[in-house]
Amino acid sequence: MEDKLNCYFRKLRNFSQLILNGLIYNGSSTNCELKLSQMKALSALKGNNSFLMNELASNSEIKISNMTKIVDDLINEGFAERERDKSDRRKVLVRLTPRGKKIRAQFLANRRKTARSIFSRLSENDRNELLDSLDRVCKILEKSVVPDESNLN
Repeated sequence: MEDKLNCYFRKLRNFSQLILNGLIYNGSSTNCELKLSQMKALSALKGNNSFLMNELASNSEIKISNMTKIVDDLINEGFAERERDKSDRRKVLVRLTPRGKKIRAQFLANRRKTARSIFSRLSENDRNELLDSLDRVCKILEKSVVPDESNLN
């Protein structure tokens, strides 16, 4: 069992590195250095919408305790801004600035372009096999992994 577990971790680490290096970091050439957590938060800040901190944390799958620092960094870089909820002054909302919208759009466009480039090099059979494999992995993990909601709040 231990050997299989070690093999699982090696393959998962290798898969994660391929995804991070191929789709995230290569696809994030936005003329600024963003951390993965900042990119996740930027991706979760959609359009002209404002989000409560707990919504943003949930949408980006980042713990609320970490989200404050990430939002502070985004604000300091001029990518986001805070505002008070007009109906409840206790609530703080976060939204993208025009600069943040531009960086988010560049990041998402570059990520899509990189993904298109990667997948265009695969045969149709390999693409179908990859999609089927990812679907099977997700179904298997959904049966055995119960998300800990307390990590998001």
